[in-house]
Amino acid sequence: MSRGCYIICQRMIDASNLPACNGACPDLDVDERFNATVQEYVEVIRDLIEAGPVARVKDIAERRGVTRSSVSIALKDLRSLGLVQHEHYGYVELTDDGRELGAVLSRRHAVIRTFLENILGLPAEAANNEACRLEHAMSPETLDALVEYVRRLEGCPWCSFAPVKAMPG
Repeated sequence: MSRGCYIICQRMIDASNLPACNGACPDLDVDERFNATVQEYVEVIRDLIEAGPVARVKDIAERRGVTRSSVSIALKDLRSLGLVQHEHYGYVELTDDGRELGAVLSRRHAVIRTFLENILGLPAEAANNEACRLEHAMSPETLDALVEYVRRLEGCPWCSFAPVKAMPG
């Protein structure tokens, strides 16, 4: 076994949180109309809804580190894109399209974070932070290649051996 393969195999810890392909990988593409800011707002709204029963303008503003008026302007844009429903002073809800975009972004994040943490060996927090930045810029083709690379490593015969403490000479 080559030294390079050993390093890669020993860092391959867990790819179970990657999207299940079952013959066809889930969509990792994001409509080009949805820029990084739109994507980040959808993620924040999705996270707030998952963490508690509702997403409110003040919570979105706090999470994004912006003013409530900035959130209100962004929500108008999100509404015009068909991603949210929001009435003045009401809760923010994701539409079906908004939930789908949130799911795609979550899958993109998981793929990139898994690669950075498990393959490249970045600490969990650094991998998560870097994945937040990369998920908005990486093309679906590059993400597909990452998924395929990680899946090939899962089938690597050396990965099934018990970990060895010291690098082979």
